[in-house]
Amino acid sequence: MCESHGLRMVSATKAAGMERGYLISVTLAGKKSVSVSLPVQKGDSKTYSKELKAKLKEAFGRNVSAAWAEDNYVVLYFDTVRIPDVYCQGVTAALDILKNLGFTVPDRCSVCGQSGCDRAVPKGAAYAPVHRSCLEKAVTGAKVKAEQNTQHGSYLLGIVGAFLGAVVGVLPSALTILLVERIYVLLFMLIPICSYAGYRLCKGRMNYTALVVTILFSALGVYILNFGVQLYYIAREYSLAPGIALSLLPAMVRDPDVWLEVSKDADFIKCAVFALIGIALAWGQISRTSKSDIKDASAVAESAIPYGDPIMRDLSSETAQDPSGGEDAQ
Repeated sequence: MCESHGLRMVSATKAAGMERGYLISVTLAGKKSVSVSLPVQKGDSKTYSKELKAKLKEAFGRNVSAAWAEDNYVVLYFDTVRIPDVYCQGVTAALDILKNLGFTVPDRCSVCGQSGCDRAVPKGAAYAPVHRSCLEKAVTGAKVKAEQNTQHGSYLLGIVGAFLGAVVGVLPSALTILLVERIYVLLFMLIPICSYAGYRLCKGRMNYTALVVTILFSALGVYILNFGVQLYYIAREYSLAPGIALSLLPAMVRDPDVWLEVSKDADFIKCAVFALIGIALAWGQISRTSKSDIKDASAVAESAIPYGDPIMRDLSSETAQDPSGGEDAQ
């Protein structure tokens, strides 16, 4: 359906291109729904949101709805069961409503901010205009940076960064324990996220070592924090000075029985579970390597589409192939 209207398939369930002068991406959102995403100008959600929803409801009832992603893009959802010819009766009709409202698509490059774009690349659920030269420069830069990290990234700096990140992730939990004497297990989700961020910020070598180091420091952070909780209760029960209580920590860390006892504690198990949830939620990030960055840069370049009116673009292409303006060009 999309290809018949001049759009390009960029995945098995998504197509992108120009329609009614708008840069759109069409996605199969389910068995009964198709979504159309358009980039927006800053502030458009406040300007057009209320009136657009009213016009869509007037024209389509509940068969079409709109949602704004802050000031990045607007998504239109179409019920494919109640709108059989969803492209002609739905998409183009909705775009005409946008045009009548005065809605315009940004024409400035998302890299350099200048006009005159000739390409469009994915940005969130929508596509954004760019210059071919800016795109090539950005893709090349991302690949070079990833390759340099593969060759020159430092394991030592990465480990130091992961440790510091884990400390930052532990601090909110430590402060809530000290100040309100409660353990908020949700805060333990921050430990792996902060640890990975520290590894990356300190330019650690981005291979699977980053994942292993992140998990190790996350586990260590959970244990150390629970050791701290034990010390806190010991100090309070026996009225020990903070310095004396902290002096017990090295002995606790060296004693395997203490580690085993802490591992059986109900609070520790809850904290560990939420740390694991943090790892699961951040898995897409903490499992990334330099190869992932190179692959993503290549995918952006491959998914780029020409930006402009498809009819005029085709005519320009044909004229370029036959400068004489012969029968084929006509």
